[in-house]
Amino acid sequence: MFSFKREQINSVGIHDFKKSHPDRSRYVKFIIIFGTMFTILQISDLILTQYALKNPEIRELNPLYGQEWFIPLKLTMVLIIMYTMSHIPENSHRLAKNAMAGMIFMYVFINMNNLYFLLSS
Repeated sequence: MFSFKREQINSVGIHDFKKSHPDRSRYVKFIIIFGTMFTILQISDLILTQYALKNPEIRELNPLYGQEWFIPLKLTMVLIIMYTMSHIPENSHRLAKNAMAGMIFMYVFINMNNLYFLLSS
């Protein structure tokens, strides 16, 4: 009876993922794809903003873009998000995937907004 309880406790306890676990590997691939897409969106946002800064008639929405430390901080943010999402427990992977997809959509709309302001002026 004691061994049964111990096995039951171990089965409920923290599950240690191995690299061959299929759900974990799919989740890591999702994080890598997210990081790639998010980096591309970040760089395109920076390029649009840098182009907008060269035109004096366009007013900049974010004053931090003029700072030289902001670009590395913005690109480092991608790595920080990827690292944080890789440590999310297995039962929250679906929520983490939805959060990452939400960030992608948010940056797509930010880029569309920046492109609109750039083209309208």
